[in-house]
Amino acid sequence: MTRRFPALAILLLLALGQPGPLAAQPLELAFLPPPVEPQALCHASDADPASDLGLGTGEDQDQARLFLRYLRRDIRTLAAEDADRWFDFLQTLITWQAQLDPDFAGAAELLARIALHVDAGRLEALRTAGLVDQLRQGSLRMNGPEKLALAQYYLNGTGVAQDIPYAQSLIRDAGYGGTVDALLTIARMQVEGHPMPDWDAPLDLTVSLAFGGMLGQMDAGVCARAERIAREYLDGRIVARNPATAYAWTRFAADLGGAGAAWRVVEFHLGADAPVADNAVLQKYLKLASRHGFTPTPAQTAALQAQGSIATGDLAAILGPNVITPAGEGRASVARHFRLAVNPDSIALDESGPYLDYLRKLSQFDTAPGWVFTRLAAEVQVRRGRWKGEAETMALLETAAARGDAEGMQLLAGRLLRWRSDPAQLTRAINLLTEAATTYGLTSALHDLDGLFRCQIPTAPLLREADYWAGAYRAAETAPVEISATDLLILDPYREPETIARIQSQALKGQVQALAQQLERVQIDRLLGEAADRLWATRTQGSDKALELFAELEFTLATTPAERDRAVELFRRVYLNNGVTTALDLAIALVEHDGRNPAIAAEIVTLLTQAGNRGEGAAIRLLARLTGDRRLASMLSIPPRTEPQVYAAFATAIEDRGDFLALMFAIPHVGLDRAADYTERAVSQMTCGTKDADELGDVATILQSAALSDHWRRVGLAIDGGHVLSRLALTNRQMDAYGTRAAPDRIAVLTRELAEGANPGGGGARRSLYVLTANPDLAGYDPEAAADHLLALLQGGAAPDEAFVLTAYREAPRAVRAAVASRFDMRPIYARAAEAGSAQAQLDLALLLRAEARGPADLATSAGWLAKAAGAGNVTAMAELGRVMATGLGLPADRAGALGWLDQAGQAGDADAADLARLLRLSGGP
Repeated sequence: MTRRFPALAILLLLALGQPGPLAAQPLELAFLPPPVEPQALCHASDADPASDLGLGTGEDQDQARLFLRYLRRDIRTLAAEDADRWFDFLQTLITWQAQLDPDFAGAAELLARIALHVDAGRLEALRTAGLVDQLRQGSLRMNGPEKLALAQYYLNGTGVAQDIPYAQSLIRDAGYGGTVDALLTIARMQVEGHPMPDWDAPLDLTVSLAFGGMLGQMDAGVCARAERIAREYLDGRIVARNPATAYAWTRFAADLGGAGAAWRVVEFHLGADAPVADNAVLQKYLKLASRHGFTPTPAQTAALQAQGSIATGDLAAILGPNVITPAGEGRASVARHFRLAVNPDSIALDESGPYLDYLRKLSQFDTAPGWVFTRLAAEVQVRRGRWKGEAETMALLETAAARGDAEGMQLLAGRLLRWRSDPAQLTRAINLLTEAATTYGLTSALHDLDGLFRCQIPTAPLLREADYWAGAYRAAETAPVEISATDLLILDPYREPETIARIQSQALKGQVQALAQQLERVQIDRLLGEAADRLWATRTQGSDKALELFAELEFTLATTPAERDRAVELFRRVYLNNGVTTALDLAIALVEHDGRNPAIAAEIVTLLTQAGNRGEGAAIRLLARLTGDRRLASMLSIPPRTEPQVYAAFATAIEDRGDFLALMFAIPHVGLDRAADYTERAVSQMTCGTKDADELGDVATILQSAALSDHWRRVGLAIDGGHVLSRLALTNRQMDAYGTRAAPDRIAVLTRELAEGANPGGGGARRSLYVLTANPDLAGYDPEAAADHLLALLQGGAAPDEAFVLTAYREAPRAVRAAVASRFDMRPIYARAAEAGSAQAQLDLALLLRAEARGPADLATSAGWLAKAAGAGNVTAMAELGRVMATGLGLPADRAGALGWLDQAGQAGDADAADLARLLRLSGGP
């Protein structure tokens, strides 16, 4: 929890009350990278963060390392969530961390407690406790970063009386110790005219020491550190701005395996002037970036193509699997951003585990909140079984409920429904759910209350009570969005904005189904770019269930054999990461994918056995169906098994762990007393839907209970949520939206953004409005409006907008160009950009002059600009110049010169230019 303070120099200046200098003079220093051999150093696996702890070896030390990993995660999460609410428990966790990690005990522990007070807003308590002064007394035992952290508190007077000289001494000590941030702080102060008192080292030495310490060892993190040095040379705050030196450090990082750095080298050559740009270097580092997994966005790919230095075919060959797949050629995948582990599971489930032991330890602390016991109960249920571990689970949930944990109350209520025939137990279950919903705001408890009165109460359905809670649940708008995979991808923000907003909001809150849905939508929206892919992939991989749901979506949405193969491999990776919890879903996918393959069939049996041993009824049922087939059993070299034999194999697992479907499977094979018990267990777990009600009705028929069969039929008739109008292929969501007010279309939204000033500068909205009004294939086509938008972009004066206008005007439909020409002469704008040296602008101007030629002079000028653009390396200009020289359009015909330019364009990948050169030669030319 130690904080870093990169802006320490600014804080120090403010504390000193000194105004900044009028003219800062950054240091002229050429700190260059050492020569290195190209290698993938930055792709080395990150070391285990706990592997370097001084904990010795052995089983106890291994447990301590695992406990520390869980502990640090919980401290970070709780402090970020609500440091004040969890303050006492966090204090306990910090104490335990110090006991487990000798290196943390002392200054780091005290800094963590100070930071906790600050995060919790308990500044007066921090001052009263004197924690900052305590740290001062032991300052000689602090490392450099810890001294910087302590300096922050004395600079601001946070939790202690302000003491600037002492803060300065801490920064100096950290600087003398080689702490990078301290050295940079001292250097920045000196550059800004406020030198650190008693710091005698010259500025160039200070900065060199800082950069040398920043570079550090040649390990997997060196690329990021080298790029930080590059940014210092681009910022120009401490060292004078020097793009050449920044480029050298960026290239150094790229040579060591930095994918992002390699792309930035490519960008440098894309944007460089002709004398500096090196097409060979560009292609070399583009290959490096692709090899290390970098995927350019559509805009970046377009820039590569527009620059003209790489032919389209060569670009696709370089990017390989990292190319953004165009529409219609397969879907892009974010799977490369997942960092999945391998957690192998045995065929049987282990009843112990390190996380279970960790939670048991947490539960022993007096300050442990209720959620600890809820989480422990869930882990016990998984490890020991929902029924075998029932007594321990319920005791833990009782404690969780007593300590005010709403989820614990919800789970306890579900447990109590096993004894729903007892009015006292039923009443307590209702009260627990009501308290969780109304006092603690747990909206899923509203849904449980609806199900309880509609399906689970013995006198169900009680529709008045059920409808009340169902209405409250709908009003909360927290229900997962039930939508098919294909409908998910075609959600239109201008037709169904509410549905998209619900998915996004729920994903931000960590709801697992929404996380998978949001990642799928982000994946197909190439305009969001790599950063969005990485963000949502990271969030999704934090939940095993979300990963599993995403893998299911990928499998469902695969539309080609290649996509299906890729989806299955992702499913396998998710299974290896999640373990047996994903075995059933992977088995189902494999049955559909390649179940006829004997090797796959054997794998399916193993997966289903794993899931069945967890008490998953769907797996047991599917296994019974598959292994009951004599032909399949023979192929797998196993004896065929009847349904009673399958039940016998899993009877213990069902008794200890069986879920709803497992209990339903078992009931025909047990006596009446056990059947009654299994029915009550099943009802306590049922989903209040027609499928579960029908299952219970089937069991009642098997048990020859007409009264129960009638009861479940009446319950089924009372269920009206989630039905699909399958014959019409319509859903309740679509039916509910019928006839409601239409959402504003895209043009209306963008126009409102401009009017309200919500789009700073207006460029993005203006560009979008132009695209919507300039396309004859769209309903909003309006040449006059499109012309107005282009002119508004020009009047804004922004360079990116001007570049957009230049390209857009040249490619615009004739009616749009005529509307613009009636308002404004575009040729001076093109000429200004062309004269500034832009090869693309030179090409654009040449083509514009030719398209709007008013005489031979325009054609001659057009040819001249084509020659300049071709000389700057633009492939399209080479091809156009070759055509012009071949036909004598604007300059004397020159067959030899034409062939020269056409050959260059053809070698760069322009197939049309190569064909024209071939035809010229066939026609009798040289």
